[in-house]
Amino acid sequence: MSSHLLLGIDVGTTSLKAVLFDADGALLAQASQEYPTAYPHPNWAEQDPDDWWRAACAVLPQVIAHAGADPAAIAGIGVSGQAPSVVPVDAAGAPLRPALLWLDRRSEDECAWLRERVGAAAIAGVNGGRIDPYYLAPKWLWLRDHEPEVYRDTHAVLQANGYLAHKLCGAVCMDVSHGPLTLFFDSRRLAYSEALAGQMGLDLAQMPPIRPCAEVVGEVTAAAAAATGLAAGTPVIAGMCDGTAAAVEAGLLRRGDAVEMTGQSTVLLICSDEPYLGDALIPLVHGIPGQYLVVGALVASGGSLRWFRDQLGAAERLAGPLLGLDPFDLLSQEAARSPAGANGLIFLPYMYGERSPIWDSAARGVFFGLSLATKKADLIRAIMEGAAFGLRHNAETAAAGGFPLAALTCVGGGARSAVWNQIKADVLQARIRLPRGATGAPLGDALAAGVATGVYPSFDEAVRRVVQIEREFVPDSAWAGRYDDLYRVYIGLYPALKGSFQRLAALE
Repeated sequence: MSSHLLLGIDVGTTSLKAVLFDADGALLAQASQEYPTAYPHPNWAEQDPDDWWRAACAVLPQVIAHAGADPAAIAGIGVSGQAPSVVPVDAAGAPLRPALLWLDRRSEDECAWLRERVGAAAIAGVNGGRIDPYYLAPKWLWLRDHEPEVYRDTHAVLQANGYLAHKLCGAVCMDVSHGPLTLFFDSRRLAYSEALAGQMGLDLAQMPPIRPCAEVVGEVTAAAAAATGLAAGTPVIAGMCDGTAAAVEAGLLRRGDAVEMTGQSTVLLICSDEPYLGDALIPLVHGIPGQYLVVGALVASGGSLRWFRDQLGAAERLAGPLLGLDPFDLLSQEAARSPAGANGLIFLPYMYGERSPIWDSAARGVFFGLSLATKKADLIRAIMEGAAFGLRHNAETAAAGGFPLAALTCVGGGARSAVWNQIKADVLQARIRLPRGATGAPLGDALAAGVATGVYPSFDEAVRRVVQIEREFVPDSAWAGRYDDLYRVYIGLYPALKGSFQRLAALE
């Protein structure tokens, strides 16, 4: 075991995950704990930030104990998180209300106001991205307009990872990767845009200072050490959003390198040496200095499969523990019994509206092609294929904007399914690479912490030492024509249904 240990923590949409690695990237121990999401009204999504901290206090002692590690051997800690979120805190760092999550869509009226007041082109030309409830600015405007006492008392607006970093070391900051997710960020200068924030009527004094992802921002406090089992004085870095952490984990160093991460959502990240200033996709800053990320993101691809498990997968939920398998593994096995094309069934994975490239809060999930011959296996496979079609839609949009992907790596929970990986390879007609011991964002967090604390001299060296491709899924050319035909049907469904989605939303 290396003398230097590195800890990665990811504040996910459904659970917090902590993983301890040695400097060679070997996984020593991991643990996770779920927490609830509240949906007080349609299209609202909130979490209690202290649930994240309670989860950290539960899993960190487990990780340390399972690894048999000396907490003092941990050289650094990196934290990533679901993004963007809005966590308004007071001067003591206490949350003033539940966090508004990235999938919260309540701020449509604020988006309409921004389009009229500031203009989509003005924002895209400086920040990149489009005006949508996904981003931070509309959510913050909603708080200003609907909960003025919260807005007035806010000392700082933190992100999920920033809140956990604050609990660990007392720092109040936002890592640079989150910058473009605000909609008032100058992506060329890597700083807040005072002009955009001013036009929006937002107070930049409430935004925390921006710090590089791989920069030490504090040390674990005595109180945090007592609560978590960590050693007081352990360095904590600014961290990054979960997508950026996945890009680091996958070793995205150069233009065209790409990674796909499926958990609750599917996120495609393509490395670039210039910022994305379009509006169809999402701009991010890479954790590696001088690099950027062009992002396509579905809202509920993995979430659709989770919905199926929870609502229609009682047999898998019961049988999984008896067989020593995750229910998702059983769902994958069943999907393999359905042929490519799911016997003519196509799924639109818009179960909670959709982000790129359609950007429509009113869009909803659709099984198209149901018949009396449809089997349960077809439903499961159609969900997986629908996510792959959505991934292809984003990849084609990025290529059309000048950001083609050259190589694709898959990480995250969805990468555990060989069936799903092969579906993605066949739909995209591209090789899908799986890194050794892929754990999702925590390895990226750990590598960044290692660079920040001198365990690695650079990101290039960290990737060379740790990131190794373990398996590849090669596209089967026999299915290329079949999936091309089905993809064309998939692409045609949303425009045909858009008006109906809007009318249904109005009825709700």
